[in-house]
Amino acid sequence: SGTIAYLIDRWPDEDLPIIERELQELKRRNLSIVPFVCELNPARHFTRSMERMAAELEFLPDAMVMEAEWRANPALAQKLEEERAQQEHRASSAIFLRQARFALVLRRLLVDRKVSHVHATSSRALVCALILQELADVTVSATIEPCPELPRNWIEGALRRCRGGRLSDRKLLRERSSSFLFDKVAFHSGSRKAIGLLGKKIGIDLTKGAAFWEEWSELLGRWSREKPPTKPKING
Repeated sequence: SGTIAYLIDRWPDEDLPIIERELQELKRRNLSIVPFVCELNPARHFTRSMERMAAELEFLPDAMVMEAEWRANPALAQKLEEERAQQEHRASSAIFLRQARFALVLRRLLVDRKVSHVHATSSRALVCALILQELADVTVSATIEPCPELPRNWIEGALRRCRGGRLSDRKLLRERSSSFLFDKVAFHSGSRKAIGLLGKKIGIDLTKGAAFWEEWSELLGRWSREKPPTKPKING
């Protein structure tokens, strides 16, 4: 199977409470994962475990480098904006432009790392993943967080372009194929925030779910082996 890129919009991120655990679980199951962090969040205090985790993440260059890449590709930038203008349901201009800049830098990294599948860890990262789908030969999946920043009608359309994913909204899940899982870990991490330290005191491991991680790993492995549909790529 090919390499899987995990797109992390920003890190550390309290909306991704178990991303460290998730990456560990996938590594244990011998999946070839490259976690790309699009933006470092300097506001968060780094714990020792975060510092260890940082060594395993790939960080995109800073905003000035990304802006230079964007300005160096005006024709491609214009094509991407034209594509967005034709969509019935659109991401906001601010979110789209931010994610498009990430995508322009990532497209070369995906080729270098022989990435065949891109997993977006949030609705924001999915904007980037779908742009990459236009630029590179990759399949896409997504985890949609419990309170997404993107409008629901955009998410519904975006999920139709995904091989599968994880959803914590059961209504969204009902309309999808079996390649979409109910995101037990997001549901439980929400519960865990509510429980706070009590969970630790009474010995509950709310993210245990070995069967869940097994199923998720199998899906990712399958998607990384599948060929993307042939369609004209946006070049630039």
